[in-house]
Amino acid sequence: MKKLIEKFKALGDETRFKIFLLLSEKQICVKGLANALGISESAVSQHLKVLKKADLVKGEKIGYFTHYKVQRTVLKELERLIGELAKDTINLEETKTELNVEKFDCKRICEKQSKGCSE
Repeated sequence: MKKLIEKFKALGDETRFKIFLLLSEKQICVKGLANALGISESAVSQHLKVLKKADLVKGEKIGYFTHYKVQRTVLKELERLIGELAKDTINLEETKTELNVEKFDCKRICEKQSKGCSE
């Protein structure tokens, strides 16, 4: 679950999300990304570092430059997860313990606080 959160956090920054969108279209080097976004190459490198750590992009050396591209397998994994969330069919078995889903009883908590509950 931590890896999944790391991916969403990485995409939560506007500039990183723009980089991710550009790289989903084609492979681009740091200089090209900096030019397209109007930011410094060092800023692009820092954003790429976060995206790489989250396994969202990877670099490939082509000549003197490293060109970056989106990890399609990870993108498909996120697509599947979001699709399941949209259909309300996601299986949270592996995260129930971490989230304490079994202990959460909205009605009981609301009644205890003398508030109505929508459940």
